[in-house]
Amino acid sequence: MAAHRIYFHLTWSTHRRMPMIDGPTRNFLDGFFRRTIIKEDVTLVALAFLRSHVHLLVRCGSRIDLGHLVQLLKGGSSYAASRQPDNKLGLRWNRQYSVTSVSPKLLQTAVDYIEGQNQRHPTEKITL
Repeated sequence: MAAHRIYFHLTWSTHRRMPMIDGPTRNFLDGFFRRTIIKEDVTLVALAFLRSHVHLLVRCGSRIDLGHLVQLLKGGSSYAASRQPDNKLGLRWNRQYSVTSVSPKLLQTAVDYIEGQNQRHPTEKITL
């Protein structure tokens, strides 16, 4: 792993913030995101799923093509998840996404924020 510590908080929502992420879709997305992140030589720090959006905190090297990573995560997951036999809701993402850099000094604050999403949005909690 490179000596760089560049952290990004990524988030995006489903199309029209519709509740498209159910238990089976959440499980599929979890594996898909983790495999994609590993292939791109990125480290996953934190991950949260809600019925209408996702949060990821990742550690990247200095030469990351962040737009490409998001394209792989969003486009690839939408395509693949919608073709899963147990996906009854389909999955479409909004075009937009948010990315915020996170200082290493504020890393734990960002992790706590992401891990606390079920408390922040209790009506969007996914039951497995």
